Amino acid sequence: MKTSTYHFIFILSIALIWSSCANIVSPTGGARDEKAPVIIKRSLVDSALNFKGGKIEFTFNEFVQIKDAQNQFIISPFLKQNPKLTAHKQKVSMVIADSLLLPNTTYQVSLGNAIQDLHESNPYPHLGFTFSTGSYFDSLSIKGNIMDAKTGLPDTTAWAFLYPAGMPDSTIMKEKPLYAQKAFNGKFNFANLPARDFTIYALNDLNANLKYDLNSERIAFIENTINAKDTSAIIQLYTFAVQDKIDTSTKKLRPNFNRDVAPKNVGGKCIYQILTDTLSKTKRTFDITDSLRIHFDSKIIKMDIAKIRLTQDDVLDATANIILDTNRQTIGIKTDWLPNANYQLQLMKGFAVDSAGMQAAASSCRFKTKMQSDYGNVQIQCIPNESQLFELMQGDKIIRTSFATDTLVQFLMLAPGTYTLRALQDKIKNGIWDTGVFGKEKVQPEIRSVLSDNLLIKANWDNRLDIRKRVINK
Repeated sequence: MKTSTYHFIFILSIALIWSSCANIVSPTGGARDEKAPVIIKRSLVDSALNFKGGKIEFTFNEFVQIKDAQNQFIISPFLKQNPKLTAHKQKVSMVIADSLLLPNTTYQVSLGNAIQDLHESNPYPHLGFTFSTGSYFDSLSIKGNIMDAKTGLPDTTAWAFLYPAGMPDSTIMKEKPLYAQKAFNGKFNFANLPARDFTIYALNDLNANLKYDLNSERIAFIENTINAKDTSAIIQLYTFAVQDKIDTSTKKLRPNFNRDVAPKNVGGKCIYQILTDTLSKTKRTFDITDSLRIHFDSKIIKMDIAKIRLTQDDVLDATANIILDTNRQTIGIKTDWLPNANYQLQLMKGFAVDSAGMQAAASSCRFKTKMQSDYGNVQIQCIPNESQLFELMQGDKIIRTSFATDTLVQFLMLAPGTYTLRALQDKIKNGIWDTGVFGKEKVQPEIRSVLSDNLLIKANWDNRLDIRKRVINK
């Protein structure tokens, strides 16, 4: 028995060894290298003085390469020609010609993440250094904010530009600036500046060429030159697009249409919809601050007001104002709606005829208006200013406006929800935002300020907002 058992174990062991030898697996090569290359030698120390140009070399502990240098490399002040960058084995070289450098000037160089190891593309993070062509470092600064004049919000996409003072306005259209900085959340801070005069601009640089060469690009300017040695205040820049001749966010805008071109009539019917909740005639659903609207799928060429009847508790409302909008696809009905009241709309056959000559079919609906207690109010205590226009918004739509002609401005009968309150410095007093002009005649845009971006309106509740001590841009 013992001999048989030993024999069985021996055969089983041989079989297992043979099986394991048959399954040959390729070597994995080890874990992926995730370490960034390390600088082990540099020919120019950071914060070097009296730099006269020439070759700058960085030696790394492994083979490296350069990627996306066009977007990663930044030198400030800008040079008329970018230095030549090369990578060979473990070295990165940069050649800056002496003829490109300004005397007694502090330069900041950033290669971003352009230097990467050769095999795994691990970047050397934010390689940068500073040098001066003189015997000292410039230490002054200019900082400020860039705001979108139209929205009153920080312009997060804009750049701040500094040009030497005395250059014509057309320079920003033809040449790159001396200094440029991308705004972070609308803020910028130029450091290591000399005590000299600059002209400052902001630009929403859509084509990333550091020039103002597209009409759709937003631009900002200030009339006076600035100098870092006597600039203690924060610079405020307000961007605007020159081609914005009208404010498309307001209700005063009238859409264009072509009466000769009408959409095709589908199915040979004049299709329309009454835009209100008619599912329950006993539930208060209709907003008494709104109009009753009838929307058509096709353009209307004829409307018969006599066939449109609005009654309140079976009494005809003869004061109702019935209008076909400029698009000729919506009929609006406006009246002094009574709160908590029952209304009926009766539409007789042929009350409207569309562009295909089809008559609208008859229909009727009943609805009930909301009560005053279903709404909230906002009261704004302010300093009277006939050029200051308060704008109450939901989303990007202006709901109400009112000039600050008194110490108390009220917005009454507001549907519950979250609103934004803005102030527009309406210099022209036309009730809309007007853009600026950049050219021979420089005109600053009208400026908006956001006073509250989270104004909660509750039903049967008065909100009070005191802005008398708040500084509003002028």
